[in-house]
Amino acid sequence: MKAILFTQEDTAGFNALQERIHLHMLTKVGVDGFHYSADCWARVDDAYIYEDQLCMPVNDYEPIRYGYLLEVLTQEEKDSIVDVPISN
Repeated sequence: MKAILFTQEDTAGFNALQERIHLHMLTKVGVDGFHYSADCWARVDDAYIYEDQLCMPVNDYEPIRYGYLLEVLTQEEKDSIVDVPISN
């Protein structure tokens, strides 16, 4: 998955980005009137942990949603997106 990584101590930064993404996504409408959000996939309490870091998912598997997500990210945040292997 693609993700922005945060230290486990930086819950404030993780939550701030999640909130910014969530508020932006609420203004977007997808197929059949579906409204996007970020609160169900990016809560710090439920975050995927990779190498002791919190993962904020920014997957590109859904191009429209990914485009909306990129609209809200700063260039620095876009540059920090990394590929994170997911283990089951």
